[in-house]
Amino acid sequence: MLHVDNLSHQILKQVSFSLACDQNLTLLGNNGSGKTTLAKAICNLIHTDNVNVEGKKVTHLTSRERARYLNFVPAKLSIYDEYLTVFDYLKLNVVKDTPSTHPDTVLELLEISHLKNKQCQKLSSGESGLLLIAGAMIHQALYTIFDEPTANLDQAKKIRVYDLLKNSSCFHNKIIITHDLNLAYKLGYPILFLQEGRVHYHGECETFFEPNHLQKYFGKSVKNIEGNFVVNYDESF
Repeated sequence: MLHVDNLSHQILKQVSFSLACDQNLTLLGNNGSGKTTLAKAICNLIHTDNVNVEGKKVTHLTSRERARYLNFVPAKLSIYDEYLTVFDYLKLNVVKDTPSTHPDTVLELLEISHLKNKQCQKLSSGESGLLLIAGAMIHQALYTIFDEPTANLDQAKKIRVYDLLKNSSCFHNKIIITHDLNLAYKLGYPILFLQEGRVHYHGECETFFEPNHLQKYFGKSVKNIEGNFVVNYDESF
């Protein structure tokens, strides 16, 4: 069980929710609403005593326990070693070595085996995004938080990542931070919607995407076209 209890930090104001070991969550909100701040607080990248995982405060976990329980996958890969290769990076993510989490296995599953010996600093933004996904698959934390996992990916790769996020055997419990309403809708996970640091909705995905909720949270900037949610440019100035 992951439990956030009345968390207030920087922009966040009294955020509370729980996530059982068999549940996933999609975290939505406008820019600056506190999504990434919340993710970092859950993973103890921001110090707080308001987060508990498996009955323990995150601040009381050992580094080994945190690695086993929690993993934050950022939106952008930051590598400072110019000689670090893709394979080297993936080996750094191994917490428990098994055949299914071997770097070669994961690279093949993501169809990026050709990048194995490429230096991380020379990857494109899309390739970097796939490497972050691969690292998370190898890490296999109990709770993995993805910050914009489909950003900078072409359409085919977005579908591949979507399939992996839906596959319960690839990850355990997931929190998906995204601005992509289509991804959120098709994943179908419960939605937590932040607005100015507060929880304004926490419930079922299908209910969130009802017209009255879309109107409430996005005004006329989003329209639903046969189950696809697109920017309503007709309402632009």
